[in-house]
Amino acid sequence: MTDRGTLLDVRNLSLSIGGRPILKDISFAMRPGEVMGLVGESGSGKSMTALSIMQLLPHSAVTSGTIQFDGTDILTRSEDEMCALRGDDIGMVFQEPMTALNPVKTIGEQVAEGIRWHTGCPRAEALERTRAILDRVGLPESRFPLSRYPHELSGGQRQRVVI
Repeated sequence: MTDRGTLLDVRNLSLSIGGRPILKDISFAMRPGEVMGLVGESGSGKSMTALSIMQLLPHSAVTSGTIQFDGTDILTRSEDEMCALRGDDIGMVFQEPMTALNPVKTIGEQVAEGIRWHTGCPRAEALERTRAILDRVGLPESRFPLSRYPHELSGGQRQRVVI
């Protein structure tokens, strides 16, 4: 963490895609435990700001400025480094969770896959951890077995799976 106790520090973030300006000089900072709402009209750049932080931009994207996360500039990290960071240290919940869930895989498979990817644990352990996580977010086994598919859940329930 930086000396100031700032966990996420976005400074003068600008983004263009295919030569078209998308973001211009976005700046904000967050300390650990803080919650921030990014508010704006449709098309104002809220999602692109989040995608910039996560480094989930198209290859044609050009960024400038800095995005410091825990003292490291995210904009200089390789894709392998970002893969290690995403999910373990930083994440986002997409506005429409169906864009983050595979409709032909069960919720159990998908959550367990993420756990296995980040921890390297065996499948059985990942499924146990998946069950515990879903219980913790209010999706108990009795009503939400791991065998359910995303389309069988409400939007709010799908968001909890993604979280």
